[in-house]
Amino acid sequence: MDRKKLIALLKVIFSITVVVLIYSKVLKRDGGDTLLSHLADLSIPWLLLAACMQLAAIVLGVIRWHLLLGGQGITAPYRHLLGSYFIGRFFGAFTPSGIGLQGYRLYDVAVNSGKPARATASIGIEMVLGNLAFAAVVVAGSIYGLRFIGMQGLLLVNGFFLGLIAIAVLLIVRPTLFRLIAARFPKAIQQRLQTTVDAVCAYQGRGVLVTKAALLGMGVHAFNNLIYVCAAQALGVQLGVGEVFFASSLQIFSTLLPASINGVGLREVTAVALYRQVGVPDALALLIPTVGFAVEMSISSIGGLVFLARRVGYRVQFEVADAEHEDQVHAQIEEAPETAWPKISRGIALGCSGGALGGFLVGVCEAAVTLASGSAAPDYGVLWYGGLAYALLCTAVGAGMGMALAISGRWMKRDAVAEPLAFARHAAFIVALFGLPITAFRVARDVFHEELAWKSAQGLMVLISCVVALFAVYMLLGTLLRRLVQTQAGAFMRRAWGGPVVVAAMLVALVAFDMATRPSSTKAAFPKRAVASKKAGNVLFIVVDTLRADHLPLWGYEGVHTPNLEAFSKDAVRFSSAFSNASWTRPSFASLLTSRYPSSHRTMAKSDSLPDGIVTLAEAMQAGGYITLGTVTNYNVAPFFNFHQGFDEYEYLEPAFVLGANDTAAKLLLVQALRQKIEQVKTKSGHVDVGSAYRDASVVNRTLLSFLDRKPRTPFFMFAGYMDPHDPYYPHPYDGTGFSRAGNQHPDPKEAPRLRKLYEGEIEFWDAQFGKLVRELKRRGLYEDMTIVVTADHGEEFMDHGGFWHGTTLYDEQVHVPLLVKFRGSTGKGTTLHHWVQSIDIMPTLLQEAGIAIPKGVQGQNLAHDAGNVFSEESHEGNVLRAVRTRREGAELKLIEANAKNPRGLPQRELFEVDRDPHELKNMAEELPGALSHAQNKMKQAADAAQKGRAQRATVNVANDEGAVERLRALGYAGDE
Repeated sequence: MDRKKLIALLKVIFSITVVVLIYSKVLKRDGGDTLLSHLADLSIPWLLLAACMQLAAIVLGVIRWHLLLGGQGITAPYRHLLGSYFIGRFFGAFTPSGIGLQGYRLYDVAVNSGKPARATASIGIEMVLGNLAFAAVVVAGSIYGLRFIGMQGLLLVNGFFLGLIAIAVLLIVRPTLFRLIAARFPKAIQQRLQTTVDAVCAYQGRGVLVTKAALLGMGVHAFNNLIYVCAAQALGVQLGVGEVFFASSLQIFSTLLPASINGVGLREVTAVALYRQVGVPDALALLIPTVGFAVEMSISSIGGLVFLARRVGYRVQFEVADAEHEDQVHAQIEEAPETAWPKISRGIALGCSGGALGGFLVGVCEAAVTLASGSAAPDYGVLWYGGLAYALLCTAVGAGMGMALAISGRWMKRDAVAEPLAFARHAAFIVALFGLPITAFRVARDVFHEELAWKSAQGLMVLISCVVALFAVYMLLGTLLRRLVQTQAGAFMRRAWGGPVVVAAMLVALVAFDMATRPSSTKAAFPKRAVASKKAGNVLFIVVDTLRADHLPLWGYEGVHTPNLEAFSKDAVRFSSAFSNASWTRPSFASLLTSRYPSSHRTMAKSDSLPDGIVTLAEAMQAGGYITLGTVTNYNVAPFFNFHQGFDEYEYLEPAFVLGANDTAAKLLLVQALRQKIEQVKTKSGHVDVGSAYRDASVVNRTLLSFLDRKPRTPFFMFAGYMDPHDPYYPHPYDGTGFSRAGNQHPDPKEAPRLRKLYEGEIEFWDAQFGKLVRELKRRGLYEDMTIVVTADHGEEFMDHGGFWHGTTLYDEQVHVPLLVKFRGSTGKGTTLHHWVQSIDIMPTLLQEAGIAIPKGVQGQNLAHDAGNVFSEESHEGNVLRAVRTRREGAELKLIEANAKNPRGLPQRELFEVDRDPHELKNMAEELPGALSHAQNKMKQAADAAQKGRAQRATVNVANDEGAVERLRALGYAGDE
């Protein structure tokens, strides 16, 4: 096969592959599966009109391109430009941020005209005018945006885009101003800015041409918006054309902010957030961008046919005249001789070295903040781990960046940048590049506790501040490094860093770190304690994470078999109406271990740790002469968040991490991001690794029994946190599959029965392991004289109120928890008590049973007493909630209050008659004003009481949205728990 036939065959294979990729992206994106089920209901005429809107936008874009090329003295046939535009869109279907479209057009003109600088200038001015035109379209349509984002939002949007228009106009009208500004930058930056400055100056004094191009650009963006207007009409969405037009502008703009492949996911998130404000159901809101995207991709796929139709070696001779003002425009920086151009191999080497150093600095800084913010004993090895892990990643990033800059320098025929400066700028840019998202998300999460809205004046100021701060870091660090590497030692560093030997050494060091940080099997002897009270006996306190009471046979549920828990109940007292004081792990565990409401212990946000100033149950037991032992497998109650206080030994059973990281290193952004991607890939195939998020009940049992094997002196207090009912849900016996929140943030409501069944299987698995533990305690002669508590921190939702998971509501499926207490000698065994009790009542009960004084600040009471009112509260992921359960004239009432515009979309006030409506389905707030007033008074009393004795808030700096939050994502908290 000759060369031309081989190339033609490769083009066919490539084109078919891209077309398959295009349509698979349509079907695999959010809403793609739903789109198939709605195909029969779509209006074909509206879909055809949407396609016409796309074609109109393309035609106007080609006319604008032809016009701007003419301003550079290049005349090209419209037919050829139209074909090239389609090919560019075809390539753009699988490349980020318009690189395919702009890149192919730039290549096409450069090759056919022989004028790469002019081709670049035409694309540069088109991008400037494109931003101006897009901003003008947004401002023109903003009158329809009031219902979506309110007056404040409109002012922010218009202010931003009017500023963008002002900058673009200034750039076009007074380009010499920007030439003066560019001249103040270092030469290397001047060279990169020069092409854009040249592009603008080339059109100076040509107002008619520029105005025509700007108007054509407005037409392009208007027709792009109309694609989504037609998509909404095809779906039968009952919204005005103007409203969909405005929403489409913001929807498209969201895809331009971060680098993304065609804005996958970003359009959908923005569309759902906007259309939800005007009452469009999420499923339908999701379909609007999905249908519009499908139309766009269908048109883009035509470019594959054009690409195939152009024969191998196809060229068109463009007419090239001397561009007006060329002498003054393109002679500002003279073209360098070829011998002075940057070498690609050296660019890659410098990129590797600068990337490695920048990554090392980022990793060490993030690790240092992680160490400083944690409450556990510091693990200084994470400094080296973080530095080396980030250095490895950024070596690759720097190599790509160095190669791209070297190629662009050769393309523009510029002098190579001096090695010390190139190395310093590479390293400083890597620090700023990775530091910006880390800083922004850390501020939003740890300072504003997730309540910062980015699309607000405050959010915009925070973002701008972060950008300014990181730019300052970039400039300062670049200057310092430049001076440093000009020394002889610095020259060695810039040549060695990122080299094969250094990279290999980094890998070896990471392996050594993994081996050195593996926990030792040797345990120290238990400490001696003061003599305990004669009433003291051994205590086992079990918390089963995410176990809702109404899914147990003891509470009337028939879908689960828990013979071991039922057998245990015959020796225990069962509290049928027990309620947790929060609906996610950390505040709920804190209430269990301190007998304080969340408002009092102040451990509510993801950045909060258990304050040292509060006396915990373990500390009180310790002071009463007990040996205190604990084992947990939920990251939220790890020593990092200070839950180990008061325990002689507190074993956190770490999940299996990637890259050989231990728990401290696993808080780094790199480890979290890599782990998330691995889980997402596996999740798509239904595979979830056992132990990737938590250790199962059999492992927790082994740890508890290992404590007992060492024969601790009695009395001892053992605390055990099991995780099995928590996602990921695994079938039993394990078959390699599972279902995790990490990879399925928003399951299809139709999945609820299947997920509920998996959840029930996890409960049965835990029950079997609980039975084994009880039998072992009996065999060792410990069971009869031991107090054993079995409860949960919260429940789980399966579309009971329109959602999944937990932590964002206070309905009973989330706060009604099981509670069984086997007292010493099985006092009161087999009894069921129906009065109301709360999680905070367990600690004082255990202390009184052991004859230990109750610490100051405890807010619970003995479980023998009715709570009177039950109070729960939550501040999680922007959902600020509180609930009170009370009685009035024999009726049982529950009032739930939520913050306005909460992310979950809950009503601000709901009142339920829970004795008549146990599933909390009918809001009676409007129908029972007297009951509502009574419940509101009780709510205020309970909230005021919860505030008493508030602890000094203790926080840790969780790594960031993609750091500790991604670490939490493995437990089902994408941003949760």
